[in-house]
Parts: sequence; C-alpha cells; structure tokens
Amino acid sequence: GLGPAVRDGGGEKARQGGFAAVSLDVVDTKHAARRLYEPVGFDPIRTVDVRPFNRLFGFGAATEMALRIRD
Repeated sequence: GLGPAVRDGGGEKARQGGFAAVSLDVVDTKHAARRLYEPVGFDPIRTVDVRPFNRLFGFGAATEMALRIRD
C-alpha cells in the first residue's frame, strides 16, 4: 500500500525536493496506519471531529500527522 512507501521513502524524497515536512491525515478507524507512522517520526498535529457526518464519511475524526524533515 501507500503507507509503507510514505514511511520508508517519503522523508528522503521530501528532503531531496527541499521540503521542510511531510504531512498526512489518518482517520480514526485506521489504527494500524497510525501505528505505522508514529515510530518513524510522524507526530500528531491536530484532530478534526467530522461528526455528525461520520455516517457519510465512515469515520468520526481525522488526525493530521507530520514528519519534520529539516528545521
């Protein structure tokens, strides 16, 4: 899937491209995705509650996570 590619190569590609960070959103129903990103340095930035639209979207909240590439 896309998750391991971002985890394993996203930071290096971003560094080569001159970016300061890589960010992504993880929905609250994808616990495995969050466990994939946190150990390699992605930190939660903010969580957005999407209720009452959770039936439409299929999840109740989304957390933005970021990997700082450089200061």
